[in-house]
Amino acid sequence: MKGFIFEELNGGASCRTYLIVSPRTRQALIVDPVLELVPGYMQRLAKDQLRLMMVVDTHTHADHLSGGRELSRMTGAVHAGAPEGSVQRPLQDGEVLAVGDVHLAVWGSPGHTADAMVLVMEDRVLTGDTLLIGATGRTDLPTGDAEAEYLSLQRLLSLPGDTLVFPAHDYGGRTFSTIGHERLTNPRLRLDHEAFIRLMTSPRSEKPARLEEALAYNTRPLEARDEPAEQMAVF
Repeated sequence: MKGFIFEELNGGASCRTYLIVSPRTRQALIVDPVLELVPGYMQRLAKDQLRLMMVVDTHTHADHLSGGRELSRMTGAVHAGAPEGSVQRPLQDGEVLAVGDVHLAVWGSPGHTADAMVLVMEDRVLTGDTLLIGATGRTDLPTGDAEAEYLSLQRLLSLPGDTLVFPAHDYGGRTFSTIGHERLTNPRLRLDHEAFIRLMTSPRSEKPARLEEALAYNTRPLEARDEPAEQMAVF
């Protein structure tokens, strides 16, 4: 797919944040920003005089503080996605977002969390924590559901094999995969339904280090001053 800029902004850290830009309009979208890294995102926007139109969180993050609301406050961009009560614009399955002439289809993908979603483009998919490289998102945290995740993964696997996969996390320094590669090599995707449910519902003792802090911050209610200016709601 040509005609757009696509960058990962966190320099290979395990949390991945993506910038999508229409060069023609200089409109931009940021996906899954990290609060502590917002100054760097602002520098990147300023470098090319980009206009941030929307910030999307693909699910309620349990391991880091989202930078979505702060980016919205600083730029006037619409904060969208998840969780529903904490963003200016919840997104629904089947919606299409536009960044200039670049389009992203929203697919609901519950499982890792009840509000999880992925963003599908012509040649790639931003899989959030639903599909990781060589793994899948865990389902033992709040609102997780192994059965729902199995169904969401089957939907993702219906995409063409050469579709590029860009997850919200990777812990091995890898930058992307493809649907076809994950079909062949991802151990969890090779399990049958029963084995997948059994694995994903097995007790796990370790939890994200910032679980309580992240959930409290990321789910705090939307306030009146956080509502988007009407002229910014262009998607």
